[in-house]
Amino acid sequence: MTLIQLEHVSKNYVIGGETIRALDDVSLEIVHSEFVAIMGPSGSGKSTLMNILGCLDVADHGAYVLDGKEINRLKDAQLAEIRNRKIGFVFQSFNLLPQLNAYENVELPLIYRGMSKKEREPLVMQALEAVDMVDRRRHLPSELSGGQQQRAAIARTLAGDPAIILADEPTGALDSKTGMEILNIFKSLNQHGRTIVLITHDLAIAQQAKRVVYFRDGKLSEVG
Repeated sequence: MTLIQLEHVSKNYVIGGETIRALDDVSLEIVHSEFVAIMGPSGSGKSTLMNILGCLDVADHGAYVLDGKEINRLKDAQLAEIRNRKIGFVFQSFNLLPQLNAYENVELPLIYRGMSKKEREPLVMQALEAVDMVDRRRHLPSELSGGQQQRAAIARTLAGDPAIILADEPTGALDSKTGMEILNIFKSLNQHGRTIVLITHDLAIAQQAKRVVYFRDGKLSEVG
């Protein structure tokens, strides 16, 4: 079943009076439970694609359908709701709030949803357990290693039960051993039915996915 459908999507930016085409007639289909890596050098268009997939930006032309819903014509509030309900983000820099411990960071998006403490607690604990962080749940980000911070960030995403996880260079701030541990978490999540889209410039990282999409100069150049 198709989860993501992009059809002839283009995106332009005007920089210094010059029009830059970040995405050029891109079409892409991702089905439920896929693990797809989007790979390309800096400036290739992969970050722009992720912003569109994550409803952080909208295409200038073309169509984007996410889980059966047409995205292009939605208003900002509707896009924010989809981001909160349908999409989980994992970033290179973790993006944990420093004043909150791991448990509270994982819990925060559920608070924004208006869920009660009784509803939140089992979801938070289940997410922490999935990334082996239950015993570190009361630690602040400053008391965690980089790998542990990324595990907490993944748990924060899992707690919301998103339709898709978008991971933007999730191992970029980690050493190779820890990075592979994080990739193994994504593999395990995918084996349990999670749909994952991984953004990377590193071929060795991309090859951990089941499918690799290559970008260059805003164009989808190859699918492997």
